[in-house]
This record gives sequence, C-alpha cells and structure tokens, in this order.
Amino acid sequence: MTIVEFLNARLDEDERASKAVPEGSRGRERALAEVAAKRRIVRGYADAHDASMRTVDPSASAHGGDPWSELFAWRMAVKYLAAVYANHSEYDATWEVPEVSKELTGK
Repeated sequence: MTIVEFLNARLDEDERASKAVPEGSRGRERALAEVAAKRRIVRGYADAHDASMRTVDPSASAHGGDPWSELFAWRMAVKYLAAVYANHSEYDATWEVPEVSKELTGK
C-alpha cells in the first residue's frame, strides 16, 4: 500500500464518520472541510510525484523550479498527515518523521 492509498483510505473513514453526524451539528462542516483540504494536499503530492517521474531534467519544469524539491516538500506534507494515524495497523513505519512522532506521542 502506498502512502497515497493509505491516506485516501483514512480520509474516506474520516469523511464517513463526519457524515454520520447529524447535519447542523457543531463541527460536522469543519470536519468535512478538513477532509477536503487534506485530500487536496494528498492530490498535490500525487501530482508532484507524477510530474517528477516524467521530468528527468529539472530545467524542463514548466514552473522553472526543481521538481525534486517540490516533490520532497509534498512528500513531507503527506508524511505529516499520515503521522496522525501512526497507530493504525496499515501504517508503514518508513513514513515516520521523528520530530513529528515525538510531538504527537511525547516520546
């Protein structure tokens, strides 16, 4: 399972849980908005990954930047999102970012 597949599955769960709350309940709309925002981050990473796989020469980037640096930034963003689910059975320890894990667990 890739980090994108893992996060999309967790976001599907979060979205279902949010939608199970009665409409008009405090926090429901915010929870759904957070899921949507996280999906955009995951999609941004997936797009950057796809672009970097197609771009061998960084100078060929349409944005004039280094696609590898952009991919790294997106990769860190999705690792930060995945860290919230570190106790999930499908979480892959290779996604761990030590400083984030320490902040979340206090260890």
